[in-house]
Amino acid sequence: MTPVPYYFRTPSAITPAELTECETFSDISGHADEVYVRYLATLGLISGFADGSFGPDSTLTRAEASTLIEISNGYDDTMLPTSAPAGCDFTDVAATDWFAGWVWQACADGYMNGIGGGLFDPNNLLTRGQIVTILNNVYNTGSTGGFFNYVDNLLFIEWTNIYREAAWTDVSVGAFYAYPVIYSYGIGVADGTSDTTFSPDQPVTRGEFAQMLYRALSDWEGGL
Repeated sequence: MTPVPYYFRTPSAITPAELTECETFSDISGHADEVYVRYLATLGLISGFADGSFGPDSTLTRAEASTLIEISNGYDDTMLPTSAPAGCDFTDVAATDWFAGWVWQACADGYMNGIGGGLFDPNNLLTRGQIVTILNNVYNTGSTGGFFNYVDNLLFIEWTNIYREAAWTDVSVGAFYAYPVIYSYGIGVADGTSDTTFSPDQPVTRGEFAQMLYRALSDWEGGL
């Protein structure tokens, strides 16, 4: 098997001195996802909590994920739709909800879809299978700005260049996340939870989300 070429800068390539310029949190030192979290926080793409922590092992909701994805796409809350665009009128997303505009924008951009029956399921936890599907949707759909802007040369690596493979025992061929799992693992954006499992239905942690987003945003020349 051909080893995967890492287009993103791995944590071992970043010196402690370089990290001193980055944002930090009270609970991130020594964590496996520390570098990813601190770099993205410095770029303003993710943030911690009021008590100074980040919660790298905590989970996040689908509504929170829509917010983080659209922040990376260059949006702030002044740029969001105030009513549901066509095809994005979910019965469980009200205009008064804090996440409404973010959900509607992520839906309008084609990055996130509902779960069927007119529902978005904003308060349910984002899964590992869902996050790689979102990143795949961003690549396939294109972008409008921010760190997803192709003009800025912060590119998603060509998803057809598969450099590593795994025989997942928990990824069904017909599952909506099957191809995104294969491709995201194949190019190094996502890792499995073991040599044979991806755990696609397991809630993604905030640290894992940061890791995947950092890797997906890293450019061909050496990363963020």
